[in-house]
Amino acid sequence: MIEPKVKIDEFVNILDKAENGPRVDIKEWDQVYIYQTIKDLVEKYDIRIDVKNPGVPSDDDLADRVFEAAMDLAVQSGVYCTDTQRQMIFSRDELEKVLARVPEEVQIGEGPDTRVIKKRMVDQEGHVTIGGGFWGVVVPEDMLLPMTMAYAQIEENDFLCTGALRTTYGRPIRAYSPWDTLACWQEMRQTFEAIDRVGRPGMTISGPNTSASAIGTVTTVTHGCLRPSDYGSVAFMSELKVSYDDLIRACHYVQTNSFAHNFYNPIYGGYAGGAEGVAVAHVAGFILMKATLFGEAFNAGPSHAHMSTNTFPPLIPAQALAHQALSRNTNITCANFTRPNAGPGEKDLLYEIAAYQLATVTSGVEIATGVQTATGRHEAHCSPLEVRFLIKVVRAAEKMTRKEADPIVKKLIALYRDGQKEQKIGKPFNEVYDLETLEPKSEWQSVFDEVVDELVSLGLKL
Repeated sequence: MIEPKVKIDEFVNILDKAENGPRVDIKEWDQVYIYQTIKDLVEKYDIRIDVKNPGVPSDDDLADRVFEAAMDLAVQSGVYCTDTQRQMIFSRDELEKVLARVPEEVQIGEGPDTRVIKKRMVDQEGHVTIGGGFWGVVVPEDMLLPMTMAYAQIEENDFLCTGALRTTYGRPIRAYSPWDTLACWQEMRQTFEAIDRVGRPGMTISGPNTSASAIGTVTTVTHGCLRPSDYGSVAFMSELKVSYDDLIRACHYVQTNSFAHNFYNPIYGGYAGGAEGVAVAHVAGFILMKATLFGEAFNAGPSHAHMSTNTFPPLIPAQALAHQALSRNTNITCANFTRPNAGPGEKDLLYEIAAYQLATVTSGVEIATGVQTATGRHEAHCSPLEVRFLIKVVRAAEKMTRKEADPIVKKLIALYRDGQKEQKIGKPFNEVYDLETLEPKSEWQSVFDEVVDELVSLGLKL
C-alpha cells in the first residue's frame, strides 16, 4: 500500500480549517482581506517598483521586505475556501515550520529522463530545469499527437506539459461528466504514445489539461496512466482562494504520494493592486500553497486584468522581485511561467520570452516553463520553436547577474511594449510547422534566427 507523502493529521487539519474557520463574505474577502491588507503592507514595508522604466530589480533589502510583507499577508488573511466561505487561518509559527521542512532539491521523471531539480540562488550560476509544452492551449484532436511529439523531441526539454482537447471523439466535453473522464484519458494516451515514439518513455508529463474539474486528476493519476514521478497540477484562484476541487486534487496527490506543482496567478489591476501588490501576493501565495496543497514545485503567472499576459512591462520586475524574495528566504522550488501576448511567427513573441526569462532566471528560479503562447486563448496558436528559443535564453541567463540582465531586459521591453496594445496572435501550429517533419517552416525559422542575432548584438551570449 502506498504511504501518503504527508501525515494524514496534517491534511485533516487543512480540511478542518476549510470547514471551521470564520465565515467571511466574498466581497469582504476581496476588498478587506486582500485589497486593503495588501495596500497597507506595501505602504508599511515601503515597497516600490519602477514601472515607468521596468527592468530587473537588484535591491536585496527590497526583496527581503517583500518577503516580510508576504508573511504578514499570509498570517493576517490566510486562504479563502470558496465552497464553505470560510477563512483558513495560519499562525506565523505554522508557516515557519512548513518552510523549514522544504528540501533543497526535488526529483521528477524515470530512467534516463530522471531530473533532479536543485536549489538556485539569485545572481549565481546553476542549472535551470526546462518544462516545455503547450501548457493547456486548446488543440483539435488530430493535431494533439504530432504537436506533442514535436515538443517531446526537443533534447533539452526536461519535461512536457500537454495541451487541452477541444473535443473528445468528435463530441463536446462537459465538466463533471463521463466525457470529462474520457477526454482526459484520450489526452494522456496520446501523450504517452508521443513520448514513446520519440524514445523518451520516462519523460515527465504535466497534465491532464483538458479537464477543468478534479475528475481529470482523480481519473488519470492512477494505474496505467500518470505516474507518481509526473508533474501534477493543483492551484489557488485569485486572490488566495481555494476550492474543494483543488483540495480534492491535493488529497489525491497526497494519498498517491505523487509529485505536484502548485500554481497561482495574481491579477495586476485587480484586488492585488499594481506591481508592488502583485509581488507580495505572489510570495504569499507560494507560502500558503505549500501549507495548504503540499506541492513540490510552485509557479505563478500573474496576469494583466484585461490582456491576460504576464509579460506586460510592469509585471516583469514584479515577478523578478517575488522570485528574489523566495530565493533569498526559502528553499521553495520556484518555476516561472511564460505567457506572452504575441503568437507564433511574430518577433514580439520572442522579445517577450527573452525579457521574461532574463528577469526571472537571474532572480533565482529553478524551473523555466512555457510557452503558453498568445496568452493561451487561441486554438493551436503555439509551437515548439518558442521552447527552443526559451532554452537558448535560459542557458545564457544562467551565467548572468541581475545587473547584467537589466539593460538588455529594458531594451527588449521597449521593442515589444507598444505591440501589446493590439494582440499579434500570429499563426496556428500547422501554418508555422511542417506536419511531416515536425520542424519549423522556413519563414518562422528565419524570424527565430533574426531575433537570435538581435539578442547577440544586445550583448547576450547565445
